[in-house]
Amino acid sequence: MIGPTLFRYIAWRFTKALVAMMLLLLFLIVTVDFIEGLRRLNDEIDVSAGQVYLVSLYTAPFFIDKAFPFACLFATMITLFQLNQKMELVVARAAGVSVWQFLLPIGAAAFAIGIFAATVYNPAAIGFYQKSLDMKAELFGRQVDTNAKTVSGFWMRQDDGKGRSTVVNAKLARQGGTLLDGVRMLRFDEKGAIYERIEAASAEHRGSHWVLSDVSITDSAQKTLRTAVHEVETNLSAQYLLGVSGDADSTGFWDLRRTAERIRLSGLNHLPYLVQFHNLLALPLFLIAMVLIAASASLRFVRSGQAGKLILGGILGGFVLYASTRLVTSLGSNGIVPPLLAAWSPSLVAVLFGMSILLYQEDG
Repeated sequence: MIGPTLFRYIAWRFTKALVAMMLLLLFLIVTVDFIEGLRRLNDEIDVSAGQVYLVSLYTAPFFIDKAFPFACLFATMITLFQLNQKMELVVARAAGVSVWQFLLPIGAAAFAIGIFAATVYNPAAIGFYQKSLDMKAELFGRQVDTNAKTVSGFWMRQDDGKGRSTVVNAKLARQGGTLLDGVRMLRFDEKGAIYERIEAASAEHRGSHWVLSDVSITDSAQKTLRTAVHEVETNLSAQYLLGVSGDADSTGFWDLRRTAERIRLSGLNHLPYLVQFHNLLALPLFLIAMVLIAASASLRFVRSGQAGKLILGGILGGFVLYASTRLVTSLGSNGIVPPLLAAWSPSLVAVLFGMSILLYQEDG
């Protein structure tokens, strides 16, 4: 049986490699987002480079949340490669330590990191991301822009029950769709003709009304009226706005089930939130699957010397697993397969597949 000293040593080497990869990715994302933020600055926006950098720093953790599986894959490869290069695993195997025993500390570390990523990192990253959206809205005003799902793709239509309707477009939706920034409204009469166009810096949902700020109203005669505040009636509920503006990926682990229930009550599709909840629950097992796939390539690398082919095979295996997971997740989000099956089946299949490869390599 592997001793506690060797267990801690291997687990520490793996954890250190994974953290280094995540920090490198964080640096790259912050740098790219910061440069993009500076590009959007002009003389009309009184924003400093430090404020733009802070926004980028708050945004980055949200985007690297999805990188944990790949970081785990590469960290396992790096750890086993380094241990093999120093002949440490050769000595361990000569002392009777099996492949399962020296993969145990890596698997245990990956499992613990998966729990941390799902229950602590994910809610924190989403909290920082929501903060970054608020900062963007405050700093850039009408020119706010973001990489979120809500950019210019956020559209909704509301009817007044009397034949009239309003199409709402916003550059940014916050707080479950109850706060909109960069708002445009097209109002249609009973015949489907536009009779009013409204542009506003922001809009806040207050029960039966949208309260718009810094408003420009253009009527059918092309006459424009500017006002500080304007109200537009709405029959949309807060639950409905949450469903049309929200995104399961931008909802924290601890809020997913409650949000899913609210969206279900509004009559919209709540399955993406349930699938995301079970995906996060299955994340520790998914990381273990990545460890097994990486080990199946890294261990043979030392014995046969076929570095390029085997490492490429491990990377491709990880990408195939990730792509398969996203495909099954989409099926679960659309009700084609149950959310529980959509979230857990890829990880279970990958673990069994990785164990089969290692058993074949070790025992023939």
